[in-house]
Amino acid sequence: MNEENEFLPKDPDFRKLVKKAKRNSVLRIVIISLIISIIVVTATYFIGNSIMINKVNEEVRNDAIWHNIHGANIEEQGTSINYSLFSAISKTEFVKKVNGIPVPWVPVEKVYSIFGQSKIIISEGASGTGNVDQKRIPMYFNGERVIEFIHPNVNSSLFDDRSIVSKMDDDKVVELALSFDKGYKVTDVQKIFNKNISWFWVNTYSESDIKNYNNFIKETGKDFTIIGDDAIGFHYINQPESKWGAEYFIRNLKELKRNSSYKDVADKIIQNITHNNKEKLSAENLEIIGVVITGTPSEIRKFNNVPFVRAASLGVTVDRY
Repeated sequence: MNEENEFLPKDPDFRKLVKKAKRNSVLRIVIISLIISIIVVTATYFIGNSIMINKVNEEVRNDAIWHNIHGANIEEQGTSINYSLFSAISKTEFVKKVNGIPVPWVPVEKVYSIFGQSKIIISEGASGTGNVDQKRIPMYFNGERVIEFIHPNVNSSLFDDRSIVSKMDDDKVVELALSFDKGYKVTDVQKIFNKNISWFWVNTYSESDIKNYNNFIKETGKDFTIIGDDAIGFHYINQPESKWGAEYFIRNLKELKRNSSYKDVADKIIQNITHNNKEKLSAENLEIIGVVITGTPSEIRKFNNVPFVRAASLGVTVDRY
């Protein structure tokens, strides 16, 4: 046996075979490892990409439903999405339609992560400048006025921008937000403003909200208004069977309540509308506390003497042609 052990290592051909076998074995291991790595990376990419796409698509869909009821006279125009392996960035465009003329409004960009919740990274908000002692500082976005509302039960100083509209010529079309002295039925409001209505403002505020707003006025000496971008309501639809869009508003709220990301806010809105479930959630029970109307100055002037209008706020003004 000793002679054989001494003989084997000294055999040149055998050494070559051993070295070749080792090289082949190492090469085989490298190739197999490379193939497995490619398969794992590819599978991870496709699985991660699939999860990311499904997550983003669901959020974009839910955001679209939310945008149907959030923001006065603001319409979502669509969302573009850029994907990477474990994240994505979306940009949603919005417009205001003033007598049918689209005006670009505040865009929103969000970042999504497969490992966490989405976050808004860019939202160019409205801004205003003025003296700190002023009770009301008009807000602007892209050079256009931002509409404001006053709740019927908020003791804020009143303003009436209809006087500004009255001085305009009919080569313009304007957006005007009207705040009411109390809540009214959808059908009653529609009969008065008819097709000049663009959007209905719904009373979705609790007694606690109103108390906080009035306390703010007392403590600061400043007025409290709700800018149109933060208001809740629905677009006017020329369909009597849908109660001029109110039925779609109810449907959207119910859909949002079933969704995790908007469930809490939708539930709070429903509780406030129904007075903590004392009333049925229906189009007939909605309290309309304001509207957005659009048209030429002469069309808007028709509503100068509506008795239950408490305040009027000028918004977007564009050329008619």
